[in-house]
Amino acid sequence: MSTKLWQPATLSNLHPLIESYTVGSDKQADQQLLGYDIIATKAHVAMLHAIGILTKTELKQLTSALDDLHDLWLDGSFIVGEHDEDSHSAIEAYLVDRLGDVGKKVHSGRSRNDQCLVMVRLYLKDTLEQLTALAMQVASSYAKAAKASGDTPMPGYTHMQKAMPTSVSTWLDSFAAGFSDMSDLLVATRNIIDQNPLGSAAGFGVSLPLDRQHTTKSLGFKKLQSNPMYCGLSRGLFELMAVQALNPIMALAGKFAQDMLLFTTQEFNFFSLPDNLTTGSSIMPHKHNYDLFEIMRGQANAFGGYIQQLQAVVSGTGSGYNRDIQLTKAILLASMETAKSTLEVLLLAVPQIQLHHEVLYAAMTDEMQSVSKVNKLVEQGMPFRDAYGLVKSQL
Repeated sequence: MSTKLWQPATLSNLHPLIESYTVGSDKQADQQLLGYDIIATKAHVAMLHAIGILTKTELKQLTSALDDLHDLWLDGSFIVGEHDEDSHSAIEAYLVDRLGDVGKKVHSGRSRNDQCLVMVRLYLKDTLEQLTALAMQVASSYAKAAKASGDTPMPGYTHMQKAMPTSVSTWLDSFAAGFSDMSDLLVATRNIIDQNPLGSAAGFGVSLPLDRQHTTKSLGFKKLQSNPMYCGLSRGLFELMAVQALNPIMALAGKFAQDMLLFTTQEFNFFSLPDNLTTGSSIMPHKHNYDLFEIMRGQANAFGGYIQQLQAVVSGTGSGYNRDIQLTKAILLASMETAKSTLEVLLLAVPQIQLHHEVLYAAMTDEMQSVSKVNKLVEQGMPFRDAYGLVKSQL
């Protein structure tokens, strides 16, 4: 059990149960985000040099050590371990061990609060950009599949019953339009999140003359999040906003999954996927199971749980930092990975949908023409309700 950054040598060690309970799975989250913490630390030390806190030699030493640390993290050699309280402590310990007193200067003008804020903010920016690109690719895949389907007809359904004629192209293109719109929502969300919180410290700023515009520019943020209390207030809120923006994407994925599960049954048999995208049964040799869509449907239905968890944690705290907010980190990472893997599966599956043309044409039964028959009578001058009644009496 090591001494914590906040712990005097004369203070007894924190009880292991309390440490385990308060840390929870946070170290695993920090391990995943550590690269962003290192990048932000490099920007911070460059700013400290710019305002005269660090010498040129010290800046060079710290930058070189941080670059080496980033390489160690990338190849899996640097782990936030049992002796580390979090990634922030691990970075400082590494720098102190390597550089001595120079390493002790790295925390000047910041808190682990803004250190975590900027780390997660950088992750969110990158991840939302990746997810936006993926969603746009998925939209394009639907559009290409729609075009490739030509004029193949398909029954449209309401109340799970045949309703009116449509086409495979119209069905697929509806998802293309949906994912395209939701990509715009992700872009808008990222634009709001694109604010630099570094330098807000524990939420009240510091007396050092920090140049926050310096780190804003070097980290590639669109603007500075100038109010230090708003920086703290936005922790968890911005995460909630990002997950909420992904919820419609997951809803679209769930709707498509449900359609495919229905339309690939033997009773419908409108579509199929190649065998390497389906699974089998341990007892029934004939089975081709569309598990990918069952899991997708389940993930889509469960995705709102991430929002509820974030909402509950964030709404339950005041404007200042409380450690509850730490719990938002793992929830965020899990939600982002769920959305990413779902989009990747769609990108794989949609181009490989196989149309069963004969079945689709055979499904276009005459009763679906009832509305067209009504409309022809309306065009001839018959009142709509009379035309409706006449056609209904002939079914």
